[in-house]
Amino acid sequence: MNHGAYEYARDDDGDGIRKVHVNTIEGMWTSVRNFLRPFRGVHKRYLSQYVAMSELGINQKRITPKFISSIVALH
Repeated sequence: MNHGAYEYARDDDGDGIRKVHVNTIEGMWTSVRNFLRPFRGVHKRYLSQYVAMSELGINQKRITPKFISSIVALH
């Protein structure tokens, strides 16, 4: 995107809906922060693993038994 030309969102696929926004990454980090809040802080050594769990939850829209078993299998 070209912010110098006042372009802040783009319609890349031509369907008339602008889907590429500059706030996408900020929204993702807000989700990570909200995911981490109940833990009341995590050790920096394990932070990447917590972020990966949050990312998995963001990408997995529904929690299903298959989803839970795949997480347990990773442990």
